[in-house]
Amino acid sequence: MLSCGATWAQASVPSTKTTVIYFGQQRAEEFELKIKPLFLEKSRPCKNCEIVNYTPYNKEGDVDMEALQERIESLPAGTSFVFFDFNFRINDDNRAVLELLNKKADSGLVVVGTAGAPKPSEASGPLSRTLLGQTHGAIIIGELSERDRLMPTAFYGPEMLTALRPPKEIMGQGYGPLIFAANLAESWSKRSADDWVEYLKTKKMKSRKLWLDLNDMF
Repeated sequence: MLSCGATWAQASVPSTKTTVIYFGQQRAEEFELKIKPLFLEKSRPCKNCEIVNYTPYNKEGDVDMEALQERIESLPAGTSFVFFDFNFRINDDNRAVLELLNKKADSGLVVVGTAGAPKPSEASGPLSRTLLGQTHGAIIIGELSERDRLMPTAFYGPEMLTALRPPKEIMGQGYGPLIFAANLAESWSKRSADDWVEYLKTKKMKSRKLWLDLNDMF
């Protein structure tokens, strides 16, 4: 279980590994019990794949969104790509996070994330107004319901690479984008970071399918 102290802010990750840096809204316990095991299961053929929870937490163990900018600034050396397990609307209070993330993306960082959904009290809206929707080159993955339709409460728009329908046993729990991240990690060594973004965007552009599935991309 990780804390948000200065030690982790300066941590270095071995470059021989495919390391996914995870940002989420769950408590650390949920990451260890649900997120990490599913990632490792779906990327099982890759013995060097790992996912590191870099979510900032406060003293009570709750997610500290105010510390998110600092965490993005101090990504560990050897990071392969980052995975955001949430998304939010951009406003004046969080615009600095977007600017920093774009600075990192322009320097070669690959950003992968879920299309996400607004707060329960808010209506759905376009991805173009969200953190990931405005992040340069972001690979955004949505989730499909059992009828292969987008979740009605999720953010939507052409910025989304594709949407996936997760296995029935985890349907409706928001794990489709995580499964994509695990598959990307497993195949990561086949291409450079810049090539992956271009490759996936080209796959989408040339496909006649409404939604690419994992076999189309990996």
